[in-house]
Amino acid sequence: MNDWYDLTNSLDTNVLTLDEVSRAHIEKRVRAALPRRKKRRALVAVIAAVLVLSACGYAVATGHFSDWFRQIAEDPAEPEASEELLSSIGTVIGQSQTVDGVTMTLNGAIWDGNTMLLSLTLTEESIPDYRWVQVRSEDSWLSASEAQIRSTLPQEMPHLTEAEIDEFVKQYLENWRSTFSYLEITSTQEDEDGSCRLLVKDESRRSQYDSNELVLHLENLVFGETTIAGPFEFTFTAQQKDATVRYTGRTLLAEREDYGIYVTGAEVSPFRAKITYELSVPFPEGQYDSEALHYATEVDRIRVNGEEYSPSNSRGSTLEHDEDGNVRGSAYTGSFDRIVDPAQVEAIRVGGVWLELNSFTLTETPSS
Repeated sequence: MNDWYDLTNSLDTNVLTLDEVSRAHIEKRVRAALPRRKKRRALVAVIAAVLVLSACGYAVATGHFSDWFRQIAEDPAEPEASEELLSSIGTVIGQSQTVDGVTMTLNGAIWDGNTMLLSLTLTEESIPDYRWVQVRSEDSWLSASEAQIRSTLPQEMPHLTEAEIDEFVKQYLENWRSTFSYLEITSTQEDEDGSCRLLVKDESRRSQYDSNELVLHLENLVFGETTIAGPFEFTFTAQQKDATVRYTGRTLLAEREDYGIYVTGAEVSPFRAKITYELSVPFPEGQYDSEALHYATEVDRIRVNGEEYSPSNSRGSTLEHDEDGNVRGSAYTGSFDRIVDPAQVEAIRVGGVWLELNSFTLTETPSS
């Protein structure tokens, strides 16, 4: 990952001045750290020292992720309020390519283990005035790089010969890459400089993204009646940063005639919520209603500081049945349209029932 100095040079930008939002952010943190009886001049002195020591680096760092990913900020009207959370799971990339007078810059990535988000800026002399539109991208994909595939195949399938590895890679590059990679791309017009911000989202192949070298290929991007041909291709690594808050416990969710459904744990990440559950009594395989169980344990909403969030796409679940007849499963939401602070989530709605997280034991936080 580039350091901030190299990133600034590569993007040919000037170091930004520390704005009032950044100053207020620093002052809030310093004020909280000082004893209450410290004189105001001590506070002023500390803040001044912080500003002097971090004038360049902090100015460049502050606001980048909330600007790049403002579409998913907790409050789009004040995206800078989400900067700390976004940057905590973000990776700076800062790569640019120009094709036929069009410049595409891959600003950064967010990868929390479940959701991959990429921020890009598209610049040309005349950007089509399409705001908040979905971009068709049948010829675009995101996947592990060829080098990454070749290095991991012998570990995953040690029986393959060199010739078989070559054939596998060939087929993957020619067919599977584009066939099985679906990218959700949203564009938004940037009024100030006429550029266009793209948000690329993918959850379909997350098993490939853990510490892997990735390739993003963008070609024939269709904005309404306008097509940006490209192609643009970026090779990068997005560092996974776990921001998940985890809980354990055992709470009765629903009681049926001959068994109970108990929630045994919960996880909340910046874009997803998940619960684990078990049935109170063993069942012979196939002797329980799996469809009814699915609906009873469906996770469809969370509550954050009194506000309810719903996922923007499909939900999922898993079910296990061991040899002793014990039935266990999990259920999770798809990703949310906006990032949430996992520590601020109060409750998860499961099967229409609100599950209050304060009834569970907090077992793991990102800093633990």
